[in-house]
Amino acid sequence: MPFTDILAQDHVIDHFKKAIKADHLSHAYIFTGQEGVGKALFAKEFAKALNCKNNEKDACNSCLNCIRIEKESHPDISWTDREEKAKFIKIEDIRNLQDSARLSPLESDYKIYIIKEADRMNEEASNCLLKTLEEPSPNTIIILIANSITSIKDTIRSRCQIIRFHPIPIHIIVNQLKDKSDADNNKIGWISRFSNGSLGNALHLLDDNHYEINNEIVTRMTEPDMDNLVFAEEVIDSYLSAGDSLEEKRQILKSILHCILQLYRDLLIVKVMNGHDVQQEKMSLFNAGHEDTLQKHANYLTREQIMYVIDEILESIKYIDFNLNINLLVENIITTITVLNSKAR
Repeated sequence: MPFTDILAQDHVIDHFKKAIKADHLSHAYIFTGQEGVGKALFAKEFAKALNCKNNEKDACNSCLNCIRIEKESHPDISWTDREEKAKFIKIEDIRNLQDSARLSPLESDYKIYIIKEADRMNEEASNCLLKTLEEPSPNTIIILIANSITSIKDTIRSRCQIIRFHPIPIHIIVNQLKDKSDADNNKIGWISRFSNGSLGNALHLLDDNHYEINNEIVTRMTEPDMDNLVFAEEVIDSYLSAGDSLEEKRQILKSILHCILQLYRDLLIVKVMNGHDVQQEKMSLFNAGHEDTLQKHANYLTREQIMYVIDEILESIKYIDFNLNINLLVENIITTITVLNSKAR
């Protein structure tokens, strides 16, 4: 895959093509942007472009270097990642990087270290990496991949060139999903909107039943007499498996809360548009196809009540990573919504 096959990141491609041509590369980069927009993919293509035997500015994908980098088996290209179910990158992995970075490249002009989820380093791992960044070895490039730079230490950020990746436009995600799946247009449309500019997330959603789960949540949460305790138990029993790790439960819960958040975002749009001559397709509803249900439910709520629920959900999402009692958080947010709905009727 050459640079030209990277989706919707022309500004990044142009920057690095010019840097490679001028031989003006930084010793450290931070690739930042939401998950699934191609940061890790671009890091691999960048490594290929620097080491390709047949092309000076891009990857040929056929030489031995390109093939080995694609398979992540090149001795001068190192990948560091957070272990599955672990909350942070291990300090031992950063120490190994530190030791290896002192050595010269074995076969190439550059040694390249790619750290995925670099925003998931704890204080100890961050300080260890900082020492390497403060005294960079010749012909060594370190690439930190992060969804957000807010969790990366200022001292690390100041020593890296920050490259920002843009969300992928919805129409590109729609076309990619149609090429890879025979799912109906409603499902593809919802996934493309819900993925929030992330093709990686969209492909993941396409492979599971998240669309169906969202429809269940919309139906249940707009029922006139929803039993909040029963629904909370159903969420816990159906979606939060006892075998899941705490980290996995957090991610599942975030997805569920985002479904509820988008439901109330749609309710707010419907509420605001009531009385205005606006075509439904111009409302950009996440839950297109549920317009009648949304309209009926919005009639029971004020804008202030809807905004209150949205604020509560956003607050819950923000503190999921610090809340060990996932079940209690589910019960609290659903109870809050149910009490609000009962007051509105």
